Amino acid sequence: MEQPAVTGFKKLFRHIHMGYLFLALGIFIIEILIATVFSGIPFIRAYLGDTLVVILLYCLIRAFWSASPLALSGAVFLFACAVEAAQALHLADALGLPSGSVLRILIGTSFSWIDILMYFLGCLIAFLLDSIYLHRHAVR
Repeated sequence: MEQPAVTGFKKLFRHIHMGYLFLALGIFIIEILIATVFSGIPFIRAYLGDTLVVILLYCLIRAFWSASPLALSGAVFLFACAVEAAQALHLADALGLPSGSVLRILIGTSFSWIDILMYFLGCLIAFLLDSIYLHRHAVR
């Protein structure tokens, strides 16, 4: 007879969509490479990084929560816009967050309309790919 903790652990993983979790992990590794190895290439850092970060967030949420691609991509986009608005309002400075702190890096310090465009494109890509994936697996 299995112990309750083992049964609970198996039940937890039964509800985690491992494909999305592994995809999120892969994108996270790419984001680390962009922030370190490719940090000197402005196009990759600014555009690709911003596009991938919302796809990462989408996949991470989708790994643990079943939601429609449209609702989730919309929610992720609104969250990204809220973070960008916090940058426009200089929230990191207002909170007195020290330079280089994790929270200051996550919030960011510079507003850009291009970032919002990249967030939109990333959410659109996540929505389209997830919709295609769900459609293909629903048909079978």
